[in-house]
Amino acid sequence: MNSLLVIVLLMLVSTAFFYQLFIRIVKRNRLKDRISRFVPAGGSEEAKTKGRQKFSLIETAGKGLKFIPSRKKTEVLLQQAGVSLTGPEFLAVRIGSVIITAGVFWMFSDSLVALTAAVPIGFFIPLIYIKRKRTKRLQLLTYQLVETLGTMANSLRAGFSFMQAMQMVAKEMPDPLGPEFGRVVREVSLGRPTAEALHRMSGRLPNKELEVIVQGIIAQRESGGNLAELLLAMEETISGRIRVLDELKTLVSQGKMSSWIITLLPVGLALFMYTFNYEYMSIMVEHPLGLTLLFFTGVSILIGWFMIQKVIRIEV
Repeated sequence: MNSLLVIVLLMLVSTAFFYQLFIRIVKRNRLKDRISRFVPAGGSEEAKTKGRQKFSLIETAGKGLKFIPSRKKTEVLLQQAGVSLTGPEFLAVRIGSVIITAGVFWMFSDSLVALTAAVPIGFFIPLIYIKRKRTKRLQLLTYQLVETLGTMANSLRAGFSFMQAMQMVAKEMPDPLGPEFGRVVREVSLGRPTAEALHRMSGRLPNKELEVIVQGIIAQRESGGNLAELLLAMEETISGRIRVLDELKTLVSQGKMSSWIITLLPVGLALFMYTFNYEYMSIMVEHPLGLTLLFFTGVSILIGWFMIQKVIRIEV
């Protein structure tokens, strides 16, 4: 009798546990569906709508490639670059780039080797473009943070609430901070906790300054205090950091120019001599000793370039 009672109690407890777990999963999925329906994945909603109207062919091709699972890393890269493309759509763009690059290579050289080389080149061109766009977007973010913090602090001093201050930033600031703050406001209005929405924004915009600001805002909202003064203090800190970064860029610009000149000067001189005085240069490309010297020269040039880049790369 006692064992039967224990079994019944265990069944009731396990049923209640799994029921609560199921309810939480269902609520979370509903929240994700609502947010994905009303909040665009990359950029503002208007920009995404315009992009869909302009690139309907890419959207159609992306739907046809949905059976190919996209990597999470690619999705994050597209979001950080502010590109309103899904993983399958970006794959369609890369396939189109391969076709165009192969056509161009075939026009100028109808060899199979050139056609084979066009496949990896065309496939990686969109990825390189997206990474450069991401880098420029994140570099612009640091300079926008100063104005954003000042706008939010002044709005809070004028009597606005925290969400109204974020809406002000979403209206006034351009990409990337403006659309991302607008996305946070829409996510909160759809039921996502404010701390989680801010953490997701810092994940879409990986920046040390933004991460510190998000952590400070969340800590202040939990413990209390004058948020406007906190934002002004962080604005002053980030402004000083930007001044130091600008000074460092000026100081290392000479080193960067020297690295390119030192690296390309022997290469350019060798090509010049090979073109205009082949008899003088022929021993370097025909004799085994000359080929060996060229190999070690190239390795030495690469080692020197990497060492210079290591010296002039300063993290603040």
